[in-house]
Amino acid sequence: MTKPDPRITPYRDGLAAAHLKNRVKADNYIDAVRHQVMMPVVPLHKAPSSASMMDTQLILGASFDIYDIHNGWAWGQEVQGGGSKHSAGYVGYVPNMALARSARSPTHRIKTIRAPVFLKPDLKTAIRTSLPLNAKVFVDGTDGDYLHIPNMGYVHCNHIAPLEIATKANRRDFVKIAELHVGLPYIWGGISPDGIDCSGLVQTALRSVGEGVGKEAPRDTDMQEAALGTNLPKDATLKRGDLVFWQGHVGIMRDATELLHANAYHMLVASEPLKDAVTRIEKSAGPISSVKRL
Repeated sequence: MTKPDPRITPYRDGLAAAHLKNRVKADNYIDAVRHQVMMPVVPLHKAPSSASMMDTQLILGASFDIYDIHNGWAWGQEVQGGGSKHSAGYVGYVPNMALARSARSPTHRIKTIRAPVFLKPDLKTAIRTSLPLNAKVFVDGTDGDYLHIPNMGYVHCNHIAPLEIATKANRRDFVKIAELHVGLPYIWGGISPDGIDCSGLVQTALRSVGEGVGKEAPRDTDMQEAALGTNLPKDATLKRGDLVFWQGHVGIMRDATELLHANAYHMLVASEPLKDAVTRIEKSAGPISSVKRL
């Protein structure tokens, strides 16, 4: 039997999710208690400590299944795949104060890189907070050009859209979404306007348009390389939206020659000729491992 991937399989120290009874050995099997992220951006850590490595981030409105709570840390799994029973999201530790049992299902999503939340439906009033791309919120009314989020404030209609299932008719160009991130800092585990990594850029851009082989894109490059798109031959002419993979790295083609990627060389999201990136990256990660077309 193949050993379950600990990144996306909720088991540890004799404790495991109830649905894993036939897959992993544990002293205790626990049913999940579904919660919702209540803060704009929340880190998911590898260990129950703010000093531990951040594996990814959770965005406002995301669902999170809790299996254990100890010393203010909730251990569980982000829910992906449209809220399916058994998620393929990341497993880790999240500050419990950032989570709550949700009484209201989100109705809208943030569609810009960052949306200010105003105290009143007036651009001249104070900004209470800002919400990142893909944040999901409940809206209970409108006032002119503004939508009201209870207990939070008002968001301009140009920054928010109703939740909807992506279809060929309403999909946007995911590369255009990725391009909004140019210049943002490179942060390992990041998927927010505060900083982002290479696979986080792909996941965030695809998440915003509902693409990714009929489901949400996986979090890491190896998962994305295995799950997304179809392989192209080495001599293929590339086009906008093709994904270029190396061992541990991924980038998005803006056109036939230009690569967009969050990377630790520039320490930000940068655009450069693919040939330049290949020459540099192959010194540390080897040659291109695959090119995938969605």
